[in-house]
Amino acid sequence: MRDTTLSSQETPTGSINIEELPVDIVEDQELVYHQLCSADSFDDLEGKPFHINGTHLAVFKYDEKYYAVDNRCPHMGYPMSQGSIRDGVLICHWHHWEFDLKSGGCFLASGDDLKAFPVELRDDGYLYVGLAKGEREAARRRVIDQGKRALERGLKDRSTFFIAKAVTALRDAGATPNEIIHQGLHYGTHKSSDGWSSGVTILTLAANLWDDVDPKDHNLFLVHGLSQISRRSSGSARPYRAPFPRMEDAHDLETLLRWFRYFIEKRHSGAAERILLTLKDRDYDKSVIADFIYTAATDFYFTGDGHAIDFANKMFEALDYVEWEGAYEILRPIVVDLVGRTRHEETSRWADAVPVLEPVFERLDSIWDDNQTNECDLDISGFTQTLLGDEFEPTVKVVEEKLRAGVDPRDICRAMTYASAIRTARFHLKNEGDWHDVANIYSYAHGLYQAFGYAPSANLLRGIFHGVVFLAYLRWLNMPAARIPKPGQRLDETYDSEKQMLDRLQEFADFQKVFEAEILVNQYLEEGYDIRSLKHTLSHILLREDAELHMFQVLEVAFRHYDLTEDAEEKRMHMLAATRYITAQKLMKNILWSTENAERLARGELLNERDDD
Repeated sequence: MRDTTLSSQETPTGSINIEELPVDIVEDQELVYHQLCSADSFDDLEGKPFHINGTHLAVFKYDEKYYAVDNRCPHMGYPMSQGSIRDGVLICHWHHWEFDLKSGGCFLASGDDLKAFPVELRDDGYLYVGLAKGEREAARRRVIDQGKRALERGLKDRSTFFIAKAVTALRDAGATPNEIIHQGLHYGTHKSSDGWSSGVTILTLAANLWDDVDPKDHNLFLVHGLSQISRRSSGSARPYRAPFPRMEDAHDLETLLRWFRYFIEKRHSGAAERILLTLKDRDYDKSVIADFIYTAATDFYFTGDGHAIDFANKMFEALDYVEWEGAYEILRPIVVDLVGRTRHEETSRWADAVPVLEPVFERLDSIWDDNQTNECDLDISGFTQTLLGDEFEPTVKVVEEKLRAGVDPRDICRAMTYASAIRTARFHLKNEGDWHDVANIYSYAHGLYQAFGYAPSANLLRGIFHGVVFLAYLRWLNMPAARIPKPGQRLDETYDSEKQMLDRLQEFADFQKVFEAEILVNQYLEEGYDIRSLKHTLSHILLREDAELHMFQVLEVAFRHYDLTEDAEEKRMHMLAATRYITAQKLMKNILWSTENAERLARGELLNERDDD
């Protein structure tokens, strides 16, 4: 018999890692017994941690007998081996959850039980614990199931720390990002009456940007989106809606679209929801559903400062990510955005645009027919300068000409996104109260680009003209225009490596040295360093702050359009726009701290051992 005492190899938490030890394994029906350590090494009421093939155990001596339970408290994952025993009750000292030491049963009515395992003291003086042959996978699924319940509690309690703990436990147990994001999307759409919220948008952005973010920041990204969802959810479910009853003589799509637009116009959300659910129930293609939504979104002028288009795009990206599972709930909130948001033809700011655009909209079918018949390339860079003109009326005419000539509407949307990046990069810091305006046109132009991929149509062309007008309105935010680093411009500093440059970039962001950060990014791009590392750094600068929605939107648009183009100047401008927008914001770091603490606890570290200088 080999001695397997406490001097054997240990895990980072201090537990005995049985995987690393020579052990005697005795099969008893469905259980496999693993040797732990000498029984003499225990004092009465003492607990010791062990780790066996992915299973974390807390083993105790109490009243001359030995007991083993899961070492992770099902509430928040605190190590039970550091708990205490009183009259056969095992107590977790973090939040005083109490468990029956023998069975693992939780005395809190709503609490999960601890898994208990049989322990034998054999003639050789060693303790053996019995684990089922499938215990490794069962333990993993148990942690995932507990993590999902803990995440639900964190969302209900609006606790960033509880959410971070649940995310950390889920990820450590091997839960996929899809599982966590899907749960958050369903909760955020089912438990809120506020429409397609910033929280579900950020969670969708986490899915979109997953490969552009350093894996070390993945948990942090999830916590951002889930925390936003929790703040915008009531905890109670949305009122039930159902599709129309099935019948042999079904309504045609033209009728359903006419009704849908009517009910959106009248701000009747319940009726509009039923029509969308009916489309899904009848298995219409997503392009049909997208056409309904994008048509209604562009029936009115720049609805919700462009968020109606952008959020609709994010909804479809979320649905695609989860392969349309749970689509009935995820579809519904967008109706709130369509009926409840500002329609800018009703505002004084857009009064001059209505008489210019209405005649164009009467010609949409003709414009669309010409566009689909003809074919013409677009100089993206040159047309971008046209879109930056001071007056929108001549630009509207040029856009109509380009569309009739057969220019791909998506190319115009790309140029609009490029122009929006320039508006953002030229945004002067003295206009700090208007940051959302430049972010809105940037995300709107990208959303429109995506929309033409989902459901191109004559009606969707209206969105292009709305964007043209808003771009012109934003010219005042570039007066005076902020400096943009010139090609070849560098800081009066030398850097020995790519990493040193990126570390310096984070320092500039810490002190909101915006222009210096832009020059550094400018230099980084020109020297041809790894764009992936730059994306990781910009993402980290964003994620370490309690960032709001627009910062995430700007980051995604910059990354996507950097990848879309081969033009070096266009690439440069998108990265400068993201750098300016993100480094100019100075926020708290509560989400970062909550996530870091959750990860420390998951590694077995105690918060009271933290040494903050």
